[in-house]
Amino acid sequence: MSQAATQVLLAETWNENIDPTGWWMSEKLDGVRAYWSGSNFYSRQGNLFHAPDFFKAALPKVPLDGEIWCGRGLFQKCISIVKKQANKVVPDDYKLLTYLVFDAPSHGGKYEDRVKWLQANVPQDDDKCYATIVGIKKCQGADDLKQCLANVNAAGGEGIMLRKPGSLYENKRSSTLLKVKTFYDEEALVIGHKPGKGNCTGMLGALECQLPNGKRFDVGSGFNMDQRRKPPKIKSVITFKFQELSNAGIPRFPVFLRMRTDLTWNDVLEAAKTKKPVSVIQKVVPTTKLSKQHSILFSVIPSRDVKSGKKIVTSDDEDEETQVPSSSSTNKNKKDTRELCQYGDKCYRTNPDHLKQYQHPTVKSKSKLTKSKTKPPCTFGSKCNRQSSVHLANFSHPSKSESHDPIDIAAQEELLDPDDLVEIEEPASPTTTDNLLVKDKNKDRQFDTNDDDDDDDQPSTINKKTTKRKRNLEEKPTVRSTRKRIKKS
Repeated sequence: MSQAATQVLLAETWNENIDPTGWWMSEKLDGVRAYWSGSNFYSRQGNLFHAPDFFKAALPKVPLDGEIWCGRGLFQKCISIVKKQANKVVPDDYKLLTYLVFDAPSHGGKYEDRVKWLQANVPQDDDKCYATIVGIKKCQGADDLKQCLANVNAAGGEGIMLRKPGSLYENKRSSTLLKVKTFYDEEALVIGHKPGKGNCTGMLGALECQLPNGKRFDVGSGFNMDQRRKPPKIKSVITFKFQELSNAGIPRFPVFLRMRTDLTWNDVLEAAKTKKPVSVIQKVVPTTKLSKQHSILFSVIPSRDVKSGKKIVTSDDEDEETQVPSSSSTNKNKKDTRELCQYGDKCYRTNPDHLKQYQHPTVKSKSKLTKSKTKPPCTFGSKCNRQSSVHLANFSHPSKSESHDPIDIAAQEELLDPDDLVEIEEPASPTTTDNLLVKDKNKDRQFDTNDDDDDDDQPSTINKKTTKRKRNLEEKPTVRSTRKRIKKS
């Protein structure tokens, strides 16, 4: 039994009248609150948790406040491991758990100083340490808070905790620590009354209720003394709120809100056919066979190698990460084992699958549409009479003093149609060919056009000028006759 464990800091509930700007945010954990005395773990009631020695070995010998946790939505799995009696503990089960530390009760300093002390004294990078510091982020305002809450809810988390900057650790419930959670409002049918105990002796203890899907549960909080003396009648309809469903589909932490005299139970059942209540939707129960641990908001919790037990950061961990604590060194870049792209820094591709499969030189990280820098010689050399800017830009021409072998020119002309001569282009390299294919398949996509030459627009310009050149040749017979004279010679 530990008296100190019963005096941990407890949170009040946030409301929109409180401006969260500048407060520290962290994820509200769906685990088992655990006070570390320096030698053992204890519950909020002061009861001992029989954790195996390896789970405690690397922790500092001073008090810590945190939660034992095994994953979002896995509260029932976690509590089934932690609350076993000493003779029933399965040590290997604790390898699935992490002690998430969020405070140092005996430090005595401000909150920010306590967090720095935790980061320096809890050996998170040690493979023997099963503890991690809960990540925090400064809130930018109510919109930022609500967005983070939505992100946590979407990932299956429970909510957000707000910590007032510069606050001290208090051994009581305090307004310097606030919990922010999403509640659901629903209707239920009262089917019975349970008698109260202690201060509520002779009054209502809890309402026995039923959901539209037939599942039964008790609502025992949210009542004032008058409502406990004169509770809602059996077969009446009430509105209650709850945080989430248990794996069995039962509302957790239900709270009475009000009587519904404007609704009958038949009205509720009919409405449930149109829009299913949260309590009616089948809950997806997480697997109890855990192969890895999940990261939480602003924190990365490394996976562990099954055989060696060493901490490893997998691609799954990196995907789940939102922000990494600056003190963690578990996210060092891994060696890139991808195959080098055959086109190297000249690769123009922006396809995510290609970039994922092949690595590219880092000195030129921008994808560019490239073309050959060396122009091939024109087939007709110094005899060429073309003035097209596109043709001159794509082919080199020798000076007038130089000349090609007439036999070679004649031989090439015999193999080519006159129209083909006009349309001769630079021999396509693999990069240029792929460029044209990508252009054809992705007409509406935007490519990087940081190059001096706009290669993306060039193919269509060539086609227009080529067509114009064809018409000019048809109108000027002198061009064709010149070629005939060359061919005869």
